[in-house]
Amino acid sequence: MGRRNRRQRANERRRKLRTNESESEIVSDEQSRENPYPPSDTDVDEAEARGRQMQNMHNLSEIKVEVPISNARAPEIIEPEIIDRRRKVNSFHKAVLRGDWTSAKTALSSGENIGLIEITERRDTALHIAAATKQTAFVRNVVPHLNTDVLELKNREGYTAFSFAAVSGVVEIAEIMLKQNKNLPTIPNREGKTPLEIAISLGHRKMVEFLYEKTPLEDLKAREYINILLATIHTDMYDIALKILYRQGIQISTTDIRWALKALAGKTLRVHGFQGHRRWERLVSIIATIPCIPYFRRIHSKQEIMKQARELVKVLCDRITSPYSDIYNLTQDAWIFDDAAKFGNVEFLNLLIDHSYPDLFWKFNQNYRSILRLALINRQEKVFSLIYQIGAVKHLITLYRDHAGNNVLHLAGKLASRSRLEIVSGAALQMQREVQWFKEVQKIVPSSFLHMRNNHGLTPRELFSMEHWDLRREGEMWMKNTVSFCLVVATLIATVAFAAAITIPGGNNQESGTPILLKDEWFKVFVISNAVAMFSSTTSIVIYLSILTSPYVEDDFLFSLPAQLMFGLFSVVVSIFCMVLTFSATFFSVYDEENQGPLRGLVAGLACLPVIIYPMLNYKFWNTIVFSTGWTAMLTSQPVGKRLY
Repeated sequence: MGRRNRRQRANERRRKLRTNESESEIVSDEQSRENPYPPSDTDVDEAEARGRQMQNMHNLSEIKVEVPISNARAPEIIEPEIIDRRRKVNSFHKAVLRGDWTSAKTALSSGENIGLIEITERRDTALHIAAATKQTAFVRNVVPHLNTDVLELKNREGYTAFSFAAVSGVVEIAEIMLKQNKNLPTIPNREGKTPLEIAISLGHRKMVEFLYEKTPLEDLKAREYINILLATIHTDMYDIALKILYRQGIQISTTDIRWALKALAGKTLRVHGFQGHRRWERLVSIIATIPCIPYFRRIHSKQEIMKQARELVKVLCDRITSPYSDIYNLTQDAWIFDDAAKFGNVEFLNLLIDHSYPDLFWKFNQNYRSILRLALINRQEKVFSLIYQIGAVKHLITLYRDHAGNNVLHLAGKLASRSRLEIVSGAALQMQREVQWFKEVQKIVPSSFLHMRNNHGLTPRELFSMEHWDLRREGEMWMKNTVSFCLVVATLIATVAFAAAITIPGGNNQESGTPILLKDEWFKVFVISNAVAMFSSTTSIVIYLSILTSPYVEDDFLFSLPAQLMFGLFSVVVSIFCMVLTFSATFFSVYDEENQGPLRGLVAGLACLPVIIYPMLNYKFWNTIVFSTGWTAMLTSQPVGKRLY
């Protein structure tokens, strides 16, 4: 019986262990049933031993799994001192942002140096934050408690608190710090920018004037004060730039002058609309003294800035110590006259030619392009008009070709850049401007240039047609779409005017057939205005049909198509005004004064709305057409001033 009970317990253990053993070590229930031999005592002992071993392994595996899980979920232990320190620093930071000096003092432990505490990830101190947030009172309270070395502390980007004061533009904050440490204006940031350069770049005029007086430029590195000079040019602070150049002990190399001139080459040196009009400039200067006219005061201020810019160009040219033959090499290396010609800075070129280098017209850059060629490529009419100031020399300059075999007429045949095309709106007017350029250049070159071929075997005219094919198609579509809409309006007005002429207001006399209101003054206005509306709308229809049936060759865009469009639009406008006048005259003639009452003034006021609204809405479009059509006259006009040669 003992053996039998032991066998039964062994069999029960086997069944329990089958769920925990691996598949390779588990014996299926079917195999145990198929075994006809009962297990022996040895088998029972081995089974019991194996069962105890597997149970131990199972327990160990459970322990290995549970241990890392419990460790992963364990909370991070932070020391109470660290938590308290963080809380104090945050309270201190908030107090600094508010400018609350009392709360800032009580937020920290006694004996701590407020100026040494870094309260942001950028390693900003309290003085950094106070200067950046313009907390003048806080700065006034904290600076006396700081050593001079603390004021020179930098954050991660290399900014001192004094640099942040320059960023804020608050002069009083800078004064407070400067009283404590005189070396602060000379400490640059990680990028090498001094506080003065930072203030100039941000346009803080008062801060710039203060820092200029307090900054010892003579003690700065050459690169630092040259960057300051360039910053004044970029921000139009030419008066500060002149002060720097006139300052004793400042030496500027020829290379530095090159970069300064390059920056000025892209600047406008005259107020728009006042070029060459000295009398207007003097008149504006007088009117600017009147307090109630701020517009002229702003114009006068711009004129003074431009005058300082022109003086700066002259001073820089005077500082060039290289031989005369090297002046062009100086300007060529920096592409100075390239930039001036590209941006249309004719005043800068005039100063450079008159003051330093009269022979600049004859020089070519690395791409074998002169000033006039660059002006032609970039479609700068003001620079190109200088050619009319050099007399017969212009014929010699136009003889040269570039490396591709293009003469100046080839350059005029190339398509202008998108930025220059979009000066005028509408593809047709853009095409007109391109044809005007080509025709104008054709006038100043020998007739043989029109038949010259470049290295690609193209004449100037062939190159023009190839380059402007897409623009010509766009101009054709733009013109047809514009005319189609206007044609619908003109047709409707003609229809209404014709119907109004047949249907006479007030009717006819049944006996004589004459209009009943024939002797009324408003009836006469009706007849005249209706006739004008009819004829003007019919005229516009004829003009628009002529535009629609045009072959749209390149020369049509020069004058024919724009002029027809302009007269067609004028005819439509006249017909619209006359149609409104016809309606008003009909109303006044049919209804007598006794029955009209306040309607008379109301109708007259409403009739004026189209007359006022249409010019306001279409002034820009009309001005573009008229200006573009007469633009050639402006291109050929000589600039005011003496001849260069």
